[in-house]
Amino acid sequence: MSALAIFVPRRFIRLMVSDAKNISRDPMLMTVSGLSLAPAIGFWFGKAAMDDAALTAFGTVEFSRYVAPIVLVLPALLIGWVTGFLMLEDRDDGALLALDVSPPGKAGFLAYRLTVTAVIAAVVTLLAVPLVIPDAGGGIAVLMALFIAADAVIAALLLPVAARNKVEGMALTKLINIASLAPLAAFAPAPLRYAAGIVPPFWVGELLLPPNAAGVGLPVAALLGVAVHFVAIVLLFRRLGEKAG
Repeated sequence: MSALAIFVPRRFIRLMVSDAKNISRDPMLMTVSGLSLAPAIGFWFGKAAMDDAALTAFGTVEFSRYVAPIVLVLPALLIGWVTGFLMLEDRDDGALLALDVSPPGKAGFLAYRLTVTAVIAAVVTLLAVPLVIPDAGGGIAVLMALFIAADAVIAALLLPVAARNKVEGMALTKLINIASLAPLAAFAPAPLRYAAGIVPPFWVGELLLPPNAAGVGLPVAALLGVAVHFVAIVLLFRRLGEKAG
């Protein structure tokens, strides 16, 4: 039976229920999961005050425009972190070794986890965009949802790939949080800003640049962003397959 067997509805729902129970037993994971929409809601309520304060203090106009990509990316990285932490637990408990001899196999189970992560991150992003960037077109919103869903998957993969146990996984949280600042590099002058292009979340900031901003243009930026995210996911998934059991 192939890895796609994991997507049989009955089996898929059982796995989701099991993961929900695991998360509900851990207050830390519950808190992180529940905060996914909080940044967008806080941004919506505080945008005007933020812009006024920045204009008065620093003379910066529309300061919220620089904060917007971070508000969109950070929840996805938190969602990815939760998935990554669950995968660390599975590896530490030996569950992945047992799954390797099941019909869907280890690859099928990992595909399930990453699919759920991507879907949740995409939905959260689509719900957040009207609050954070109300003037964004539908095409930009969908493209951002795809990029940010991929960022969540990368965060989920990075944790079990780079950490040997849950303690190291906690330490990697800081690195994941720093990655949420990568979109800020898109506001640096071109071509200097493209040095940060190897960090996938950078391309979310590039999508939010004004149409007249200097750069490669939206179509090229979209293609480059897709390529960077795809390469990162493939490399991390392969590495995880080597380490997961």
